[in-house]
Amino acid sequence: MLRNKTVSLLLTCIYFLLSSAVWAADKEGPGGFETFSLGEMYVTGEKAPLATETTITTVVTAEEIKAANSHTVAEALSFVPGISVFTGTKNEPNVSIRGFFDQRRILVLIDGVPYYETKEGKLDLNQFSTDNVAKIEVTKGAASVLYGANAMGGVINIVTKKAASAKPFFEVNLEGGQVDYHKESISHGMKTGKFNYWLNYEHRQQHGWRMSGDYEPKLAKITKKPGGTSYAITEDGGTREQSDYTSDSIWAKFGIEPSEGSEYFVNFHYIQKEKGMPPSTTGGDKGITVFPNKPAFSQFFRFPEYNDWGLDLSGQQKVTDRLSFKGKLYYHNHTDELVSYSDQTYEQEIATSRYEDYLAGGFLMAEYKPVDWNTARASFNYRGDSHKQRDDAYLPFEDYFSYTGSVGLEDEIHFSKQFSLVAGVSYDWFDVTEAHENNTDKAGKLTSQDKLATPDTKNSVNPMIGINYLFADSTKLFASVGQKTRFPTLSQLYSGTSGNQDLEAEKAVNYTAGVSRSFSKYAWGEFALFYHDISDYIMRPSNIDPYRNVGDIRMYGVEINTEFYPLDALVLKLGYTYNDAADKSDNRVTEHVAYVPEHTFNMGVQYTVPYIKTRLNLNGVAMSNVYCQLPTPSSPADREIQIAGYFVLNGRLTQKVTKNIEVYLAFNNLFDTNYELENGYPTMGRNILGGIIAKF
Repeated sequence: MLRNKTVSLLLTCIYFLLSSAVWAADKEGPGGFETFSLGEMYVTGEKAPLATETTITTVVTAEEIKAANSHTVAEALSFVPGISVFTGTKNEPNVSIRGFFDQRRILVLIDGVPYYETKEGKLDLNQFSTDNVAKIEVTKGAASVLYGANAMGGVINIVTKKAASAKPFFEVNLEGGQVDYHKESISHGMKTGKFNYWLNYEHRQQHGWRMSGDYEPKLAKITKKPGGTSYAITEDGGTREQSDYTSDSIWAKFGIEPSEGSEYFVNFHYIQKEKGMPPSTTGGDKGITVFPNKPAFSQFFRFPEYNDWGLDLSGQQKVTDRLSFKGKLYYHNHTDELVSYSDQTYEQEIATSRYEDYLAGGFLMAEYKPVDWNTARASFNYRGDSHKQRDDAYLPFEDYFSYTGSVGLEDEIHFSKQFSLVAGVSYDWFDVTEAHENNTDKAGKLTSQDKLATPDTKNSVNPMIGINYLFADSTKLFASVGQKTRFPTLSQLYSGTSGNQDLEAEKAVNYTAGVSRSFSKYAWGEFALFYHDISDYIMRPSNIDPYRNVGDIRMYGVEINTEFYPLDALVLKLGYTYNDAADKSDNRVTEHVAYVPEHTFNMGVQYTVPYIKTRLNLNGVAMSNVYCQLPTPSSPADREIQIAGYFVLNGRLTQKVTKNIEVYLAFNNLFDTNYELENGYPTMGRNILGGIIAKF
C-alpha cells in the first residue's frame, strides 16, 4: 500500500513537470521565514563581524540546501568547498574541514549550542533535518576567539528559522521515493505584534536505500575473539543491509521582540530515531569484530534508540547605542541504545549497551563601541558535561563529569574605510571532576566499580589576529593567523590500558591569506592560501602504549571559489581545493595522512527555463583518492589502502504550479556511481524521489 502511494506521488510530480498548462504559473509564493539572529554568535548589526571576513567563511542558505536536494545537515555540508563527509561504522557521517579536522576537532553548533557527546566528542549530524535550517555558517581556519574551546580547525554553526511575517505562514512538504521512502513535514510560524513563534514537525522513514547497480559482492572477514576468523558475504547488493531508519522530530520557537535591538526566545527540539547500521562489506584487515563473551560487543549492530532533545533560552539586549549584550542558557540531552548481534543474520542479540549524556551551560557576550571605528567584545562560555555508559544491560552505569570553559576578548578596529584589523585572545580550560569505571572478571561478572583519579585542569591560551583591506574596485585582501586547541576526549583519557590522564590539548596554528573580487555583475571569485601547523596530536606509539601527544602534522593548500552569472536565468558555481598533508611526527612510519583528499572539485548549476520557469539544479563533488588505512606506530605492519576517487552528481527539477505550490523531481547520484567514502562502506546508488511543497 505504501509503495503504491509512493509511485502515485512520483507520477503526479512528473505529470506537473510535463504539463504545459501549469508551467504558466510563475508568481512567487510567500517566503515565511528568516534567519534566527539569536542563533548566531555576534550581536546583530549592520555589518558582518570582521573576524568572519579575515578567513574563509562559507554560508549555505536554505535555498542552496534545497537546490542540492539535501535532507540532513550532513548531506548539505557534503557540497561545501573544503568540507569532506565520510560515512562508515555506526552509519554516522564524520564531517571534517579539509579532511583532517574531524568533528572532534571542530566546534559544531546548533543555534550557538555545542552539539556532541563527551566520550567521543561528536554526534550524528544526520539527526537534523534541513527543513528547519535557515543557513549553515562554515568558518575554516582561525575562527573568532568568542566561540569558545575546541574550535581547533574551525566552526560549523547551523542556524534555524524563525517567523518573518505578521501573516500566518504554513508550509507542507510531502515526499516519496524508492525502497518505501517517504517524508511528511509541516511548518507554521507568525509574528504578531511583539511576539514571534515557529513550529515544525517532520516524519521520515525508509526501509533502506538502493545500492549502485555496479556493486559486486565480496567476502568479508569476520573475527571472533575468541572463536577465530571466518568469511561471509555481508552485502549482496540491491537494498543495503541494515540501512533502514525511522525518524520523528519537533522544533518549537517562541519569542518576544519588545524593541529594536532587543529580543528573547525559548527554543525546544526533540528528535526520536531508530536506525540500522550497515555492516562492512570487506571487514578490512582486522575483520568485523565480534566479542561473544560478556560483556559482549559486535560490529553487527543497530540503534533501536538514538534520541536528542534540547532547550535553550536566548536573549539580546541593546542597553545604549554603543553597548549591547547577548546571552544563552542551554540544556541538551542525548541517549542511545546499541544492540549487538552474534553474526550477519542479525537474529541473536548478545548485548545491549547504552549512553545517557547531557550538557548544560551558557554563553554571555558584551559588545561595546566606544567610537564608530572601534568595537570591543568580551565573551564567557561555560558548560558541564555528564556522560554515563554501560556495556550491557546487566551492568551499572559508569559515569563521568567534566567542565569546559572559555573567556575571550576581541577588538575590531577600522582604521579607514579600506583597512580594518581584528585581534583577540581566549583562555580555555577543561576539568574532569568525576570518573567511575566497571571492572569485570573473565566470565563478565561485575567485580567492582572503581572511582578513578581525575587529571589536573587542562588549559590553553589562544590568540588570533586578522586584517582586511578593501580596494575601490571591490577587490578585498584578507589574512589571519590564530592558534586553536582541542582538549582530549574521555575515550583518550580513560580507555583501559590506552587511556592517559596526562594528555594535553592538541594545538593548531592556522594561517589564511586570500583575495576576493566581483567582476562587474557577471562573476565573483575568491582565491586563498592556507597552512596548518598541528602539534601535540594525540596518537598511540605502539599497541602496548597509552595515547600520547606525539603527532606533528603539516598541511598547506589552495582554495578557489567562483560564481558566474552569464545570463539572468543561469548561475554557475565552481570550487577547487588542493591540500598537501604530511605527517612529520618523530615516530612516523609514513608521511601520508589518512582521509585528506589532495584534490576536491565542487560544482553547481542553476538554470531557470524562460517563460515556463522550470528550475534545473545540478550539484556535484569530485574527490581524488584518499588513504583509508596506513601503517602506524601501534600497527606498523598495516597495509597502505587507498579509496578510489569519485564524481557524484545530484539533480533536481522544480516547477511552480501556482504561487503557493511547487512540485519537484530529484535524482541523487545521477550516474549511479559505485564509490566508497570509507573502505568497506559503499554509498547510495541512484536514488529517485519526488515531492510537493505547499506554502500559504
